[in-house]
Amino acid sequence: MKLLNVEIMKQLESAADAGGYTFEKMMTKAGQNLAHVVHERYYTGDQNHALGLVGAGNNGGDTLVALSMLQESGWTCSAVLLKPASQPNVLIEEYRKVGGKLLELGDEGNSWLINEIDQARVILDGVFGTGFKLPIRSPYKEILELVGKKSSGKTIVAVDCPSGIDCISGMASPETLKADLTVCMEAVKEGLLKFPAFNYCGEIVTVDLGIPPKHKKDVKGDDIVIDSQFVKKSLPTRKSDAHKGDFGHVIVCGGSVNYVGAPVLAGKSAYRVGAGLVECAVPERIYEAAAAASLESTWLLLEDVDGVIAESASSTLISRLKDADCLLIGPGIGREDTTLRFFNRSIFESFTNTQSASIGFVPKNIPMKSDIQSRLPPLVIDADALRLLSKTTDWFKRLKALAVLTPHPGEMACLTGLTVDEIQNDRLSIARQFATKWGQVVVLKGALTVVASPEGRIAVLPFADSMLAKAGTGDVLAGMIAGLIAQGVPLFDAASAGVWIHAHAGVLAAQKLGSSISLLASEMPDAIPGVFSSL
Repeated sequence: MKLLNVEIMKQLESAADAGGYTFEKMMTKAGQNLAHVVHERYYTGDQNHALGLVGAGNNGGDTLVALSMLQESGWTCSAVLLKPASQPNVLIEEYRKVGGKLLELGDEGNSWLINEIDQARVILDGVFGTGFKLPIRSPYKEILELVGKKSSGKTIVAVDCPSGIDCISGMASPETLKADLTVCMEAVKEGLLKFPAFNYCGEIVTVDLGIPPKHKKDVKGDDIVIDSQFVKKSLPTRKSDAHKGDFGHVIVCGGSVNYVGAPVLAGKSAYRVGAGLVECAVPERIYEAAAAASLESTWLLLEDVDGVIAESASSTLISRLKDADCLLIGPGIGREDTTLRFFNRSIFESFTNTQSASIGFVPKNIPMKSDIQSRLPPLVIDADALRLLSKTTDWFKRLKALAVLTPHPGEMACLTGLTVDEIQNDRLSIARQFATKWGQVVVLKGALTVVASPEGRIAVLPFADSMLAKAGTGDVLAGMIAGLIAQGVPLFDAASAGVWIHAHAGVLAAQKLGSSISLLASEMPDAIPGVFSSL
């Protein structure tokens, strides 16, 4: 689904209107497609009564068109004009011609409206559109309050946006009706993917306005809301005669005596999304415990100091990177000084033989000269590796490999110098700004996860649920992204598809358990096949 801010949406509609695809044509197409969605989802053999709250704006017109279509499709429809004479006569006449019931606010009290609400099975909320600014004033305030009180058990469909939402800031009036479904015209508006607005939207879908492509080419707008169609297109093709080498080699580097399970979770998740080979590079001290939990992975044992990866292990890791299609570094890695030095040597430094030795003697296992950066595969940098990364000034100028960074807000604060509140108050802009500055893909995790590309493109996951607020779920996500990258999926697409599959795996696992509260990260990888099946 496309994601646009309100101003760009206005530019697109104006460009189309000026080019001959008029606002009236857009309204007709919007109403027809809205009716199609409502009919397909909610039509049954009986009790098909739809009530439309028709405001003065374009979404009120969309609602009238939709009601006319529904009336012709076997529904019984009532339209409440909240502002008399606010809609074109042609729309009203067409609606009346097909037998729709038209009502206007009057002085006879609210009993008639309560009766209409009681009869309705579906309520179309077309009171305010994307240009609305708080607060809601009378009489709309009282009408929405009444509908909110009397509509328990009814299906509420918001037309373009729930009435009472500021589609720029995401702020919401307390009278705003909580929709079961929001049908956005052409694109989802940015403010709907902010809080508290998102809490009022229910499921979000988009419908086409029919705007010809020629009118879209000069209007910027490459941002998206991640949906199943995007994910399906992003997944690699798997030929029947392929072998494991065709599906990529992932190295998961991490783990420590305090975090034995993190690389195991990441490795299993990389396998579950289709990677051909997963090799876990872990401190030797934790190998037995980790290996017992993962029969499928192969292992690279790293030198350690008291159970954490030692600086000297960098040459061991580097020797394997030439065979890898993606390096995931960070799950459970810890923040010790020796691990920091290991990280820097593995990711940034070129090596020369600086160790003193007798003439004619070259110590084993120390490269004479190599450009490590030229051998780095694409990276996924996760968890404590992000905090290690932040300790290097201008790290983004030194890092030559392509990378996906997966910070939660606290890690993003560490990388950027901003506060968590500053980040959370402007997640889309912050993610876009630093992905562009760093030249890397950024996955800003949390409710409504944001994926940003170095080119400034944004993808937002329309998902917010505390079930994923649990240790280990980030390791699962990082492994999934790495597994997709290893199979050749471009980094931005892999990150975007990964966060969608991750969220839906959480939902499926929780459904199987019967409780989202009890979900464990270790239960998520086994739910990934169900997500693929649904696709």
